[in-house]
This record gives sequence, C-alpha cells and structure tokens, in this order.
Amino acid sequence: MIIHKSSDAINPIQIPIEPEKSIKIAIVSSPKIIGKYAQSVYNVALVTLSTRRSGRFSIQQYDMQDESPITLEETFAKLREDNIDAVLAPLTGEGAKSLVHIETNLPIFIPTVHKRDIPSAPDNIVFGGIDYLAQIEALLPHMADSISIFYDSSTVGSQLKSSTEEVFLAHAGEKKKIRSYAVSISGDNIISHLSKPSLFNKNSVILHIPVVKSAILASQLTFIGIKERNILSTQINMDPNLLLLTQYRDRKNMIIANSLVEFPPSIYEANELMNNDLAYDWIQYSSSVGIDYLVSIMDGTPRLYSMRLINSQIIYPVELLQVKEYGFEQIASK
Repeated sequence: MIIHKSSDAINPIQIPIEPEKSIKIAIVSSPKIIGKYAQSVYNVALVTLSTRRSGRFSIQQYDMQDESPITLEETFAKLREDNIDAVLAPLTGEGAKSLVHIETNLPIFIPTVHKRDIPSAPDNIVFGGIDYLAQIEALLPHMADSISIFYDSSTVGSQLKSSTEEVFLAHAGEKKKIRSYAVSISGDNIISHLSKPSLFNKNSVILHIPVVKSAILASQLTFIGIKERNILSTQINMDPNLLLLTQYRDRKNMIIANSLVEFPPSIYEANELMNNDLAYDWIQYSSSVGIDYLVSIMDGTPRLYSMRLINSQIIYPVELLQVKEYGFEQIASK
C-alpha cells in the first residue's frame, strides 16, 4: 500500500487491472470549496480501499485552489503524468459541470452530485449524489393539504424548495396551499416567520435547513403552541445531533427521509473503527460507495454495495424514519 498526499494525480484504462496488481486512485477536490469534506472523503477512501484491496493500491490526493475549467485541466494533466487508474472527485455542481468537458477515458466517480443535474455527462463518469427528489416524493403521502417550507439560501436549499413545490403541486387539488420562508444564514428570522401561528396549524412544516436551525424552529413551534400536522425533512436532518438539540415533544411528529440503508459489514466496521461516519454523513457514505464501484470495475470483483447503477447514477433506496425519544425508527410507507 502506498499513500500520497499531494497538491500535484491519466492513462485511459483499456482492460481491467488484474486483482493481484496494485491500482492507483486519485482524489480530486478543492479544500477551499468543500472544506472539511476534502479530508473526510480521503479518510473514507483510504479505509474502504484497504478493505477492498488489502494493501494492493496507492491513493493520492490532489488539492486544487478552485474548480475552474483551467484548474481541472491542469490537475488532469498531472493525473496523466502519474498514471492514475481512476478518480474519486467530490466536487460541487459547478465543478462537476466543468469536469464533464475534460477529455479522459478514466473511470470517475462523483459522490456529491446527482446525474439529474448533469444529464449530458460522458459514460465514464458515474454519480453518487443523494436523490433528494425521490426523498421528497416518499414524503408526499405524509404531507397535509397545506405545507410550509423553510429553506436556506444555499444552492441545495433553493433546489429542495423548488423540488418540494413541484412535487406537491403535481399532486395537489384546488385547495392545496404552499407557503415558503427563506431562513437567513444566522437563523435570526425564524421567530419572525412564526409571528402568525394560526398559519401553521394543521400544516406540514417542511425543513430544508441544517440541523441546528431545524432544532431552533422545532422548539419554537412547541413554545408558541403551534399544532402542526407534522414536520418533514430529507437527508439534511438525518443527524444524531437532532436528538441532542431538541426535546422529544419538539420532534415527536417529525419524519425524515433517509437513503443510507445498506452497510456491507467489512466496509462499515473498518470505517467505524477509524471514526468515519457512514451511518449519518451521506458524503462519506457515497464516497465509500464510489470507491467500492471503482475497485469493482478495475479488477472485475463484485461490488459489496448492491444498490443498482442506472444511467450512470447510483440508485439509493428511501426509507422514512420517525424521530423517537432515543433515536430513529423506521415507519411503514403509506
């Protein structure tokens, strides 16, 4: 096993690498843009590779200043020089849009973006982003006739708001109502949004905001005395910190859609031992899925994750969880 960390990691793969030979995988990312995930993705990739290849690999990290087309071109030129076999690329949507225009036959897995956002990507690029649209559709049977959407101004937050509105209205009758509320970065406008409590009674309150803001909002609903029908959210709030930041009475009507369902024992246990969080951190989880996929196509061994791959996208299952007093409990779909 060889481990490199470099800011410098493309020969096209013509035939699968024999299982007994070493493979070279590059992790291409911009720590300035994705922050802490640059390191956590590397950690998960290292552990998952160790599980799948038993030391017959090298892993090299290529840190970029940004995700611009020029920077990506320069990085992939270095990859060619280093004879890299495959790439794990935790990029933003903008970075992924630039990546698809680079000429390379290398197998590339993008764990952070869904194929729906880049439908024209070449066949050598596979996507592992969570399907938020599928999660929203799974929550639809639990939505009241009126919904109140709380979202932040991030790209993901705005997309989730739009997707929720589209899904809801596609199945809505004449009396269906939607109200949407933008939550500031600081969250200091949450209370003002709730200034008319009667607007939220018997509503489904849908949270497309991070866990701390969700906890504040849920506690305020209880404090003000609002009798919402339920509180619904996607993967963004599948977080054990929710249990610490809220009282049970604040979350007893909360349902969360979750897609982190399958955990191959060898991969999960090795990552847990190294304090990697596959159970709750979806980017770490999808990075593990990506390494498993890249190894399988390079050495011809079966994938340990059984989730389907359709049209270059990993298809994640969706389960609905009730947030109980001491944890998350699966509920039957309607």
